[in-house]
Amino acid sequence: MSQRDFYNVLGIPRTASQDDVKKAYRGLAMRYHPDKNDGDDEAGQRFKDITEAYRALSDPDRRARYDRLGPLYTENGRPPRPEDVQDMVSGVLGGFFRRRGTEPGEDLRYTVSVSLEDVASGVEKEIIVPRRVRCRTCGGDGADPNGGREVCAPCNGSGRSTGRLFRTDCYHCAGKGFVVKKKCEACEGDGRHPTEDSLRVKIPPGVATGTRLKLKGKGDSPRGSGVDGDLFVIVSVSDHPVFRRRGDDVLVEVPLLFSEAALGADVVVPTLEGTTTIRIPSGTASGKILRLAGRGLPHVSGSGKGDLHLQIALEVPEGLSVEQREALERWSRSLDKTQHVRRAAFDHAVRERLKK
Repeated sequence: MSQRDFYNVLGIPRTASQDDVKKAYRGLAMRYHPDKNDGDDEAGQRFKDITEAYRALSDPDRRARYDRLGPLYTENGRPPRPEDVQDMVSGVLGGFFRRRGTEPGEDLRYTVSVSLEDVASGVEKEIIVPRRVRCRTCGGDGADPNGGREVCAPCNGSGRSTGRLFRTDCYHCAGKGFVVKKKCEACEGDGRHPTEDSLRVKIPPGVATGTRLKLKGKGDSPRGSGVDGDLFVIVSVSDHPVFRRRGDDVLVEVPLLFSEAALGADVVVPTLEGTTTIRIPSGTASGKILRLAGRGLPHVSGSGKGDLHLQIALEVPEGLSVEQREALERWSRSLDKTQHVRRAAFDHAVRERLKK
């Protein structure tokens, strides 16, 4: 099932004779034949469309069926599937309500990397974005301003085909109402110039990886008179050597000496703003987490902050000397077993299992 107007594809009126159909096909087939357009995908697709239209209109029976059904026509004569009808109606009605020549340019994506400190405070980043802007010489239509365009003959400048049931964009001019006969030298017929824009992007506090920031009108310009597309800046938060993020909370592993854990100590720890000093209670176990409320990342909504979690990790000394080992052994012998409560409970559980 084709949504194209076959008469418009061949550039002939609906009253064209069979000889007119054949003549139009031969002229277009020679122009767009793959042998004459090696590597041109657009020409290859046009050749297929022209051939499809000719097969339908060159046979009187198929042509009569096409005239009755219009976009519901199928080459094998079978009724279209419900999903085919739905796609056809959606596509054609979308084109019917779309203003001709006002399609926006393509949207662009740009990924910007920020640090966790940037997320904590918010930051403004300068980015360089490659994009295509409208050619000032031709106004974006790609035609030489001195007679480089002419009215499209198949649609008589309307930009629309006269298909049965629905009117669609003209196949030959893509709805513009004119065709380019001589390309604009400034942009080589593209209607746009490549450029690089330097833009300032405000990254709000609390963002996470994957957050999209929209810069309206900073995408590619379209071919023609439509509005520029948009630029979507995708935020990527870099891994941090000290902090680990858990939503709006931040986790820091604090290596603690055995003497500090046993006796207690004042330890300087990092925060997102700098450093602070915390008090480690005596007898603090490895794995214990201390919480500093409101010292995490700001909520992206702008109200409140997460917490900073400090996870204690007991560090065992390495490379002990003979004197140090002997001193540690004497100290260990001096301890009562009840002073290691968790180890005593563990040993008791093991003994109970051995009895079974």
